[in-house]
Amino acid sequence: MAGKLSVVDKKQLERFIQAGPKDFKLLFSFTRNGADANVFHQNCDNKGPTVTVVFNTQGSVYGGYTEKSWKSDGGLYYRDEHAILFRLQQNGKSVPVKFSVKKPDKAIYCSESNGPIFGGGHDLNTFSGTVTFQNGQYTTNASYNFGYSYDMGGISTDQLTNNIKTVTDLEVYSVTDSPLVPIWREIEGWEHEDLQKLKDEIDTWSPCYGVELKSANILLLGPVGAGKSSFFNTIASVFRGHVTGQAVCGSAEQSITSKYRMYSVRGSAVTKPMKFKLCDTRGIEENQGIDGTDLNYLLEGNVPNGYQFNPSTPISPDISGFNSKPTLNDKIHCVCFIIDGSTATVMSEKMLEKIKSLQSKVRQKGLPQIVLVTKIDKVCSHVDENVSKVFQSTAIQELVDKVSDMLGVPRSHVLPMKNYEKEINVRIDVSLLALLSLRQILRATEDFMFNLLDLMENEKKDSESLE
Repeated sequence: MAGKLSVVDKKQLERFIQAGPKDFKLLFSFTRNGADANVFHQNCDNKGPTVTVVFNTQGSVYGGYTEKSWKSDGGLYYRDEHAILFRLQQNGKSVPVKFSVKKPDKAIYCSESNGPIFGGGHDLNTFSGTVTFQNGQYTTNASYNFGYSYDMGGISTDQLTNNIKTVTDLEVYSVTDSPLVPIWREIEGWEHEDLQKLKDEIDTWSPCYGVELKSANILLLGPVGAGKSSFFNTIASVFRGHVTGQAVCGSAEQSITSKYRMYSVRGSAVTKPMKFKLCDTRGIEENQGIDGTDLNYLLEGNVPNGYQFNPSTPISPDISGFNSKPTLNDKIHCVCFIIDGSTATVMSEKMLEKIKSLQSKVRQKGLPQIVLVTKIDKVCSHVDENVSKVFQSTAIQELVDKVSDMLGVPRSHVLPMKNYEKEINVRIDVSLLALLSLRQILRATEDFMFNLLDLMENEKKDSESLE
């Protein structure tokens, strides 16, 4: 069990703690271990630095961090100059605030009959004894006296806890320094010559001989804001030699992409298009956006390049320019799902269900699926500093494993990715990782083409045998 704490909140806690990248290992939670103080001590005593996180029924997330170990004492205070209280979310929205300790001699209080207690007074007494579970929530016997040992900066109890004691969970994680591990996915290298070799390979790529395709069509699918359009811009930037924003992108509650665009990627000369197209479409949304019917028309090549999406009018044979007799050159040959890595682990069940239903449509067509996991710089501090550390990061490895399990695709088809977003100049590490992803997408497209060749040859043999 990984716990409820999202990767974004973990990174925020890293910033609060201010001691470099950290690993968070779940030691105890109400939902896993039961809401009992004795069990808390059995799992958390003498484990070094920990973070305690409370998830209340109003969607607020708060807690405390201490470098000192919890102990089963009769009631003793422990000094910790680096202890903090914090808020991560309030009413379901991210509003992180850090509260520093002002009386370090009473940073935490250890009692065998209590769960985690922060501060003298006590500022945050999370629970004591055994807490009962009923109707999907725990009604704790918590108490609050904020401001006694911690500087709350004017934040009230209501702004931190909603002044309620009902919670969906309480979790305690051990906090340890996050090392870089041995490389878990081998690549050629991160030097300029490695980048140039990839550029040459992709620039000269072409569909398999015998399939009679002018170019491969790769459909980009993903939730709003995941980075579909940014992925095309990143690939274009690599070959143009500077960061470009050819495809309109940004962040909004509803999809920025309003048209179906089949983008060609061109080299630095911007004259010769490469033999594949990245097809950008509107984002996946819980209650609207692209659906199974729309996807079927896209996969079959019925939708014309430049089609203007209309939220109130689904794609149908009545739309302007509808291609009723698409050829293989019009159809999609590979589907690339784009997932925001910083929110993947907290994706709503409704969104996950919708993505899986679209995956099912893709499988029915026999098309390969690749998953790009974007915004990895928001997941791991090591990667934020240096993208070339991506395949030595335990946080990214765990994220890839999680997404693989969620979407039911092989781990080799889940590709961590960082788009050009804040940069104004291209970088070798960002460009090289982008091209590694693109190369895997093209290789998956080749798999589809080889299957198509096999089918064509079998049909030819069957036809000859009938003659």
